[in-house]
Amino acid sequence: MLTKYELWNFKLPLIPPRSHLYHIEPVGIGTPLVESLTGYVARLAEAHCLPPGVLMERELTSVFNKTYGSNNLHKIYPFTGALNGTGVMAADLRQALQILTLRNDLQFLTLLTWSELLPSRNLLRSIRAWCPTCYEERCTTSQLVFEHLLWSLDVVKVCPYHQQKLSQKCPHCCQTNYVLAWRSRPGYCSKCLKWLGMPLGTQISAYQNLEEHDLQFEIWIAQSVGELLAKAPYLTPLPLKDSIAKALCSYVSQVAEGNVAAFARQLQIPRNTVWVWCKGENQPSIKALLRICYCLKISLLDFLIQGVKSANSFQAVRLLPLQSKLQTRASAKSFDANKVQQNLEAVLESNDSPSPSMEEVARRLECDRRTIIRHFPSLCHAISAKYLNDRKAILLRNVQQSCDEVRRIALSLHNQGAYPSEARVSEQMSMPGYLRYREVRTALQDIQCQLGKC
Repeated sequence: MLTKYELWNFKLPLIPPRSHLYHIEPVGIGTPLVESLTGYVARLAEAHCLPPGVLMERELTSVFNKTYGSNNLHKIYPFTGALNGTGVMAADLRQALQILTLRNDLQFLTLLTWSELLPSRNLLRSIRAWCPTCYEERCTTSQLVFEHLLWSLDVVKVCPYHQQKLSQKCPHCCQTNYVLAWRSRPGYCSKCLKWLGMPLGTQISAYQNLEEHDLQFEIWIAQSVGELLAKAPYLTPLPLKDSIAKALCSYVSQVAEGNVAAFARQLQIPRNTVWVWCKGENQPSIKALLRICYCLKISLLDFLIQGVKSANSFQAVRLLPLQSKLQTRASAKSFDANKVQQNLEAVLESNDSPSPSMEEVARRLECDRRTIIRHFPSLCHAISAKYLNDRKAILLRNVQQSCDEVRRIALSLHNQGAYPSEARVSEQMSMPGYLRYREVRTALQDIQCQLGKC
């Protein structure tokens, strides 16, 4: 009797391509709470149990534009706000991450969608900002903590959900953070590594003395920008560069019967500036666009992409707050010259290593660095020279330690039967970034030759 057996299919299954880095999903695409690209890098690094600086140096620079190679990477940290913006840096990082993660939606973590309409001037913050209550609420409810793209825009001063000022200084160490730093981690200070979240009502708000109209204006700005970020994934086709000039001309005709001077006067903007915008010779900043939209009682999103709507006459145009009280001038502090001089002399006599920079000394004294230098130039120059000498000594010591370390690692790899390549050696180094120094690379090449591997 014949037995029928199950047919075997020897065809290889179709296996989708694998990404080099984890294919983690961005947070909030299509909502005002969309994650920033720099925040995504920090989360990606955390998923790989690495600081963002190591991830950037080891992985991203291999597919980055040569401008951001490992030798130059440390120079871009003060400018990492641009990685969330409309320019080349944002486009390069998005492309590099797309190659490594195989994600095709990372452009929505930046302002690249709006690159034709939003000029880069005064668009993004140079330092990190955050809402402490957003951090705290997501942590206490066991939700993912992440960095909002909304927080990276310079024009956004408040959290639209908690109606409080965005923080820019760590409450523990009183220092600011770069938008993306070597040790960035969502919700934590990149300097002291402490938690930045705070429950609502536990911090003193800078807006407690604001009139309701002024506060509502700032909340309206944050909500309007949030609408813009939420719409980005659904735009087809993308808005064109001349759409702003066309919209402005139409609103000048509707509101001011074609009188540019009257229109500009009502918006509290110089007449020639508005004239240049209407001709399309220059693009208004996002701050100027928001002023225009607020006065015309239309949303920024409608102004940019949904064509011209019926606008109000001058009698119904909404007035801007006369003077925003959000940026109040700090009260003058008394300068105790004797106390400052004693502290400067103590710094010079101290054997602390490394010695503090003038920036650090000024922060400790809670004085402006330029004021201290103006009163005590000789002492300040001596402190700066001591700081630079200490930095050089530390650098030389670390380079020498790295040279010794690469020799030990290379010998260990050789004894294990593995070739001591630069990649293998760097994986075991305590400070892999020091491989960029010629002395360390020379030490590695010398030991490779001694082992007969050159």
